[in-house]
Amino acid sequence: MTQQDDKLSRDGRRLALVSVGAAFAFMGISALGVIFGLPNHIMGLLELGVAAVFLWVFIQAFRMWRARQSERDG
Repeated sequence: MTQQDDKLSRDGRRLALVSVGAAFAFMGISALGVIFGLPNHIMGLLELGVAAVFLWVFIQAFRMWRARQSERDG
C-alpha cells in the first residue's frame, strides 16, 4: 500500500467512528430530552449540532471518494 492509501484508510476509519459516535449521541440526546423534559428549542439546537456532524461526515466521505477517483484515473 502506498502512503496515500494508508492516509485514506485512516480517514475512513475516523469517519466511521465519528458517524457511529454521532448516531449514539443523537440517541442519547433524545433519551435525555425525554427523561429531563427538555424544551423543544433546546432539543432542536442539540439535534441540529448532530446533523452538522453528519453533514461534515458526508462532505469528508465525498472528498475521499473524489481523491480515490482521481488517483485511479491517473
